[in-house]
Amino acid sequence: MKSGAISNKTLVAFESEISVLTKIRHRYLVSLLGYSTEGLERILVYEYIPQGALSRHLFHWKNLKLEPLSWKRRLNIALDVASGMEYLHTFYHQSFRHPDLKSSNILLDDDF
Repeated sequence: MKSGAISNKTLVAFESEISVLTKIRHRYLVSLLGYSTEGLERILVYEYIPQGALSRHLFHWKNLKLEPLSWKRRLNIALDVASGMEYLHTFYHQSFRHPDLKSSNILLDDDF
């Protein structure tokens, strides 16, 4: 298979993902602000999320000198994640499936 065909398929898949991501609006889902397809690079630009990934707060809090998450806060985060996933899987009109749900892909704002 020619490498140009692979690049074209990749670009089509990327543009398809963009068309879905630009339409998704939910309180607990990060908004896509823009994207770039310059050259072979594919870049997504999301809103700034000040507290970073959940994984930082679960696994690296000591090294980063963060407060450990209380069980109440962990439960609230889990419920918020579930609400966002329910929206993607049930209510969003195209029934979008997130391919890679993990703590490093869960971003926390200042309110957690």
